[in-house]
Amino acid sequence: MESLEHKLPADHPLRALYLADGVAKAAPNTPDAGATKPAVNMLLRHGVRSCLEYQRTRDVKQARKLSNPDLSPHLSFLDMGGHGYATVRVSSVSFESEFVCIPRPLERIERPDGGPLSYRVVHRAQLWAKGERPRLEQIVLEGNPEFSL
Repeated sequence: MESLEHKLPADHPLRALYLADGVAKAAPNTPDAGATKPAVNMLLRHGVRSCLEYQRTRDVKQARKLSNPDLSPHLSFLDMGGHGYATVRVSSVSFESEFVCIPRPLERIERPDGGPLSYRVVHRAQLWAKGERPRLEQIVLEGNPEFSL
């Protein structure tokens, strides 16, 4: 995704489907506020109409209203341009995966806490019985993964 920021011309007619330029701050002191974000996440989760609506309004909630429910019903989270890691916790009653995303690591962070986070999202499935479908619970713990949901 990072290479597209440099290779895909700003006036390219399809740029809004892949990149959201100059995204406004979601909250004060957001580490990567104003940065170009991977709109391709919204494209793959919600479709072309949602991306174009976001470009027009800069309103993620409004853009998601135009989501194509047939596009990727098997996905509940997607981040094609994130950096970070995931942890997995498994017990006899649940399975949980936490995605931790950091701002683009352009320089080393020497702080004991490792530096700022972009977001943390947990996906949890409780144990289910034979013949039942598992239910996935999604919890945003920190930050705003707006294009990934």
